[in-house]
Amino acid sequence: MKVGCILLAAGAGRRMGGVAKCLLQLDGSSLLERLLRQLWQLRCLRGTELHNLVLVLGQHAQEIHAHLTQLPQEMVPLCVINTQPDDGIASSLRTGLKALASDVDQVVVVLVDLPLLDAMDINAAMEAFGARAPGIRVQIPWVHGEPGHPVIFDAHVLAELLSPIPPSLPQWRAAHPQAVCFWEVNNPHYTHDLDTTDDFNALVLGKH
Repeated sequence: MKVGCILLAAGAGRRMGGVAKCLLQLDGSSLLERLLRQLWQLRCLRGTELHNLVLVLGQHAQEIHAHLTQLPQEMVPLCVINTQPDDGIASSLRTGLKALASDVDQVVVVLVDLPLLDAMDINAAMEAFGARAPGIRVQIPWVHGEPGHPVIFDAHVLAELLSPIPPSLPQWRAAHPQAVCFWEVNNPHYTHDLDTTDDFNALVLGKH
């Protein structure tokens, strides 16, 4: 089983004051560094199964590239640039998918502004997808009625998202509801994201 992982970090962070959210510091590390360390632990846990790791950049690419040079080289992912980041997540996801190896069996999509997500959370999602019912091609964490990340899908969906006239992932899901699993789980790590300065301040205060 070969798994590709797409990290989405192309947004402008306008509701956060126009800063790169993944560079916000928490307990002495950026959110991006924290996530990359968790993914490194996951790679060690699952061996060579994590085949590709692609970070999609956009509005703050230069700053994020500079930050990555300060991290251990073995943790640094392949970086690709979405030249049209204002087109939204669908555009960034497609940019990342194009950079994956052609032989991946499934794709794990993670937002970089999920500060509580750790290696065990991602591993649990991957284990659930591995035990999914026949016919399920997409899995979305579902926490108290709210969708979260990581979203996981198989190679069939990957191929359709890269087709000549590609749907977005939400469009594909709407067209194939029987192939989508909303994985119900009581874990706020999958949905606790950071959109505003108030969100981040509340997180910092909650950890001290």
